[in-house]
Amino acid sequence: MPRPSIAAERREEILAAFEACALRKGLAATTLADVAAEAGLPRPLVRHFMGNRADMVTGLIERMMQRASSAIETALEAAGERRDEELLQIVLSKAFVDPITNRLMIQLWQQSWQDRKLQTQLEDVYRRCVEQIHDRLFPDPTEATYEQAYALAAMAFGNAVFNQFNVGPGSDSAFIAVGKALTQLRPNDF
Repeated sequence: MPRPSIAAERREEILAAFEACALRKGLAATTLADVAAEAGLPRPLVRHFMGNRADMVTGLIERMMQRASSAIETALEAAGERRDEELLQIVLSKAFVDPITNRLMIQLWQQSWQDRKLQTQLEDVYRRCVEQIHDRLFPDPTEATYEQAYALAAMAFGNAVFNQFNVGPGSDSAFIAVGKALTQLRPNDF
């Protein structure tokens, strides 16, 4: 297997440093100088490989989406024949539980209120999540099933946030039962 390019390696190092700084100092307070120091690289090299701060935020969002997609794909592969039921359980109780990603997403939400470009990027992230759920759970997609996928995504995100604040009930059984019932609704049911 060929060695990854130095640019790809540097980008990953810089994004890891940006993530670490954002978790420690907060996303809004993290500067290019902080990232450069964390990565052990000169600031001009950080700019060369990543561009400006907005480019790093975009890279961070892409990195988090890749991480989430990989986790979902790995779980699906392990699920075997039980894909629909297993996917529902993954979506509702496992896909959005990464505390690092959740902390970063909350900070991104806060920043997006003042940054229309970031808001658009986050809208795209959530739209892709709903579409992924829709494509996997509903074999005959319609506008109504898209609404069901949206409801499942909203439940999953809400569950993740509530659990982040230790508000969850400790068991996802009722939550998953409601999600399963939601997937079995037909358009004339709502």
